[in-house]
Amino acid sequence: MSPERKVLAFDAGGGSTRISKIGFDGCRFTLQQITRFPNGPVSAGGNLYWDILGIWRDLRDGLRKAVCEDREVVSLGIDTWGNDFVMLDRKRCMLENPYTYRDSRTAGLVGEAGRLISDWDLYSRNGIQLNRMNTLYQLLSLSRQRPYILEIADRLLFIADLLAYYLTGELKNEFTMATISQLYSYGRAGWDHELMELLGIPARIFCPVIEPGEIIGNISEKVCKEAGIQRLRLTAVASHDTGSAVVAVPAEDDLPLYISSGTWSIVGTETDTPVINQEAFDFNCANEGGANGKIRLLKNVMGLWIIQEMRRNLAVKGMRYTYGDLNRLAEGAKPFAAMIDPDDEAFYEPADMPQAIRDYCIRTGQRAPEDTGSLVRTVLESLAFKYRYVIEGLEKITGRIYDRIHIVGGGSGNALLNAFTANCCGKPVLAGPSEATTLGNGIVQMISLGEISDFTQARRIVKRSFPPKEYLPRDTHLWDEAYQRFLSGLSGGRFETAEKVKSSKKL
Repeated sequence: MSPERKVLAFDAGGGSTRISKIGFDGCRFTLQQITRFPNGPVSAGGNLYWDILGIWRDLRDGLRKAVCEDREVVSLGIDTWGNDFVMLDRKRCMLENPYTYRDSRTAGLVGEAGRLISDWDLYSRNGIQLNRMNTLYQLLSLSRQRPYILEIADRLLFIADLLAYYLTGELKNEFTMATISQLYSYGRAGWDHELMELLGIPARIFCPVIEPGEIIGNISEKVCKEAGIQRLRLTAVASHDTGSAVVAVPAEDDLPLYISSGTWSIVGTETDTPVINQEAFDFNCANEGGANGKIRLLKNVMGLWIIQEMRRNLAVKGMRYTYGDLNRLAEGAKPFAAMIDPDDEAFYEPADMPQAIRDYCIRTGQRAPEDTGSLVRTVLESLAFKYRYVIEGLEKITGRIYDRIHIVGGGSGNALLNAFTANCCGKPVLAGPSEATTLGNGIVQMISLGEISDFTQARRIVKRSFPPKEYLPRDTHLWDEAYQRFLSGLSGGRFETAEKVKSSKKL
């Protein structure tokens, strides 16, 4: 790619939105963040929503700044978090603000869906893990609680699809986002209309599916005028942010093991075809579509959400810490003093995360962590344990033993968690790039433009441009002993009493 030709990536996450510029000089990628705005759920009337108009404003204002600074930008790609959506009526007006996947309206609906179709029959149709945040359960909530919304809805657009519609006027559902909805069928290579009919979800609201790398269209003249920019092409990327992040895993092997670390930790690998069998079902794995023709076989772990919420809650109480502060406190805390299952429902949306951790420990027969450092260490150690648990499950399902772990995304900058992960899993960790989602977004655009040949070449360039930091395993025998306690807690609901561990030992 010539130095003059660049692409823009708009990445909307749960905590911020940003526009970045990605370039390629024929040897290395360059990445420059142009704008960054805060984002987050809005609580109103007992529900949690997204400020979709604020996100649209961020995109429009960011485009103005990015294009005014560099007239050689030729393409834009959009990625966001998954599963949430907006409904449009026949006049293309929004029917309501989009809810967040953490909203309580889907509580109990996994079980209700199971009374309409067995869990196995549902999984066998799409290979997606059963999780209340999925689009399927959000739509089931609408069909049960407010069916009139579905009656007047004409189109369903995921968040990235809606932004694309506002830019171009094109109504499309992007492939990677469609696959995680639990309503897409790999066998049918399209929407599963039979399943929708069974659940009372109207098939008419879904749009044609567009693949990553296809051109959605040009940004309309009206939007260009409003934003003060030139005409720009909008390219479909892996609009599910994890799908974009995996594109930028700097792996040399064909089917890497990765953790996309952020609010959620997505632990997964790649396969050539969906793995839909009893083993994958029992482990509740997801088969999500990839931008590179591969399937992302993975499992969600709650991730750094627990730390983020703990930090937020402490700030409300007047105790303000940086993430670096929290890690330093954790380093000085006693190892393996308590353990949690990060994916327990107690940590999904608690009002007080530190108290939720303490209550969980008491409920599972442990002494509750008292100080902040002990709380943080409990969470980080438990995340490392859960990563190992998921990796061992993936190795069993795929029949592959992975010799290294790639950690990408914002959480790859957490050195303590990276070290704990290497120690616990007994595998080297290669951390970075932190901006994998943005890079993956840009890579799909560059391949579409013909400036990079394929995804294998792109991953080599990522590694050359942003060399990962390596963490080697240490003290694995101590972690092995603690991991057995963790497993006993997962299976029995109560954690065994910890053997005496010298508090001065730093793992």
